[in-house]
Amino acid sequence: MELTPEYIMLIFTGFSMAFIISLIMMPLLIALSHKRQWLDDPNNRKIHSEPVSRLGGVGIFLSVLTSGALTPILVSGFLKTDLTLFRLLHPNILFILATILIFIVGVLDDFVELRSMYKLIGQILAAALVCFGGALISNVSIPFTGVELNLAWAAWPVTLLWIIGVTNAVNLIDGIDGLSATISLIAFIVYAIVFMFTGHAVLSLLSFIVAGGLVGYLYFNFPPAKLFMGDSGSLLLGFILAILPLVADPKSGTSLMMPITLLSIPILDVFFSIARRWRKGISFSNPDMEHLHHKLIAIGFENRTILTLISAVMVILAIPVLLFFVLPSEKVIPFILLAWILIGILFMVLHWVYHRKIDGR
Repeated sequence: MELTPEYIMLIFTGFSMAFIISLIMMPLLIALSHKRQWLDDPNNRKIHSEPVSRLGGVGIFLSVLTSGALTPILVSGFLKTDLTLFRLLHPNILFILATILIFIVGVLDDFVELRSMYKLIGQILAAALVCFGGALISNVSIPFTGVELNLAWAAWPVTLLWIIGVTNAVNLIDGIDGLSATISLIAFIVYAIVFMFTGHAVLSLLSFIVAGGLVGYLYFNFPPAKLFMGDSGSLLLGFILAILPLVADPKSGTSLMMPITLLSIPILDVFFSIARRWRKGISFSNPDMEHLHHKLIAIGFENRTILTLISAVMVILAIPVLLFFVLPSEKVIPFILLAWILIGILFMVLHWVYHRKIDGR
């Protein structure tokens, strides 16, 4: 599918429909949450001080599902072409089932607080469905050498680790109003543009649809938030962000360059979180108050300022990603590596400033 007027109509319809459905559904879900007391209550680990609806993820999922189902039908009827949801998505049915499974895991965790082991098992099963569907990280490129390593038997564990890691990274960064949704929105917009110009029309359409659902959600999640996405939303978004590049180009050694760069903030946050727990000898499942957003708040930044700063960093990270698909890769990779190094340095500086602040030095 080329970038034709028909395709432009398709993505515009998909984005707009997801946005409108999300915008309509969120107030209904907020009202339902308060009526049924399906609320995220404040405690000493959380930033908010009043009970807030946690059904935002359900709204995102339903807006994406509805728009994904109706957009091809509406556009095909208008254009009088054979464009159906099944025709677009049937090659990716295992990926769709995996996404539904991860959403169900998130919903269950929101309502009954699954034990960490059960939650992990659900994530492994969903990631395994993706692997069975053929989206395996089978090669890894070594920058500047032109060498690609064939992972052979290690492809499965590496792919599982990647999917589960990114899924939880987006989940863990969801600690203040608007943060996870803003990071995900920028990432999905970049995904959509890259997929559009690399011949992955269906994945581009899906990315635009998710972006539309997120814009509708952010209207109610922007600080001060009226609802949260819960684990049903953060796990769903992280999972989709992890698997789309693999679905697009599973055998390419550079397929992870885009998500690693765009998601370097949540990825590094979860990396330092694991290292911190390992150093202190505490369980990885134990929550703490030392994630990126917690440190920025402790230093003195307000919620909206944090969103502005991280959005600016995300936009800067998006530039070399987009250029990678326009210019020769050898000219862009140094800038991507530099971006990774600078983000790592920023995290270490933030860690130093944070501990200077709380230690009173």
